[in-house]
Amino acid sequence: MTQKEDRVVKAIRSGRSVQISVHDIMVGDVLHLEPGDMIPADGIFITGHNVKCDESSATGESDQMKKTPGEEVMRQIEAGIASSKLDPFIISGSKVLEGVGTYVVTSVGVNSSFGKIMMALRHQPEATPLQVKLTGLADTIAYLGGGFAPLSWLLACE
Repeated sequence: MTQKEDRVVKAIRSGRSVQISVHDIMVGDVLHLEPGDMIPADGIFITGHNVKCDESSATGESDQMKKTPGEEVMRQIEAGIASSKLDPFIISGSKVLEGVGTYVVTSVGVNSSFGKIMMALRHQPEATPLQVKLTGLADTIAYLGGGFAPLSWLLACE
């Protein structure tokens, strides 16, 4: 395991701030967000100031995503004034660009956004029907070519 894989994050457990390994994060933990942090688990933004994330590795969107606390989003939804710009979701694999805050973890490991992407990359895709037919055609050509090679050699020797 490399040092990059075994990094520590600041979490709030039992009411106090502690440093834990990313492998020890559990659903329900409250993690700190600071500029430069790589987000290790999915969650919902609780509190903070001017938190913006680069989610391009997970979503493909190159824009900075400003985070709004979940409580504020709910308040605006209930008041009927919510806009599509409100985003309380913290996505694993993204990077904190600016601001500080905290979020509650909702999924970890293979169940997180980044984990699902990594698991999808590990599986070999099944061959399509066209690929199966092309493989069969290539095998047939190889057998026929191998069969005619000695015949052409015999004809060349005469």
